[in-house]
Amino acid sequence: MKKHWMYIALLAGTLAACNSEDKHKVAEDAQKAQDKIENAADKAAAKTKEAYDDIASDVREETSESKADLEEERSEMKVKLEDQKVALQNEIDRVNEKIKLARDKEKIRWQERKAKLEVERDKLDVSLKELKLKVKDDWRDFKRDANRTIEDTKRSLNNE
Repeated sequence: MKKHWMYIALLAGTLAACNSEDKHKVAEDAQKAQDKIENAADKAAAKTKEAYDDIASDVREETSESKADLEEERSEMKVKLEDQKVALQNEIDRVNEKIKLARDKEKIRWQERKAKLEVERDKLDVSLKELKLKVKDDWRDFKRDANRTIEDTKRSLNNE
C-alpha cells in the first residue's frame, strides 16, 4: 500500500512539472496503474476464496468419510462382541449341562469354570454398553480394550 501511495506522489510531482497535456497523460497512466492493482487484488481475493472453498469442501468430505469409517468400525466391533458373547453363552450352557451330570468334585470344577465364563460374559456386556457411548476421541482406546477382552474371552473358551 505504501508503494501505491509513493507511486501516486511521484506522479503528482511529475504532474506539477508538466504541461496540461502531459499532466492528462500522467493522470491517465496513474489511473490505469491503479486499475491494474485493483484487478490484481480482486483476482488474488477470488483465488484465495476459491482455494478456501476447495479446502473447506475437502475437509467436509474427509469428515464425512471418517464418520462413515468410524460407524463401519463400530458396527464390526459390535458384531465381534456379540459373536463372542454368543460363544460364551453356548459354553456356559454346555457347562451347566456338565454340572447337572457331574459328581461332587467335578461339579465344583465346572461351577468354577462357569463363574469365570460368566465374568467374561459380563465384561463383554460392559463393552457392548460402552460401544454405544464412545465417541471418536476415545474410539482407539475402546477398540484396543474391546479387542483385548475378546482375546481374553477366546482364551477362556479354549481353557477348559
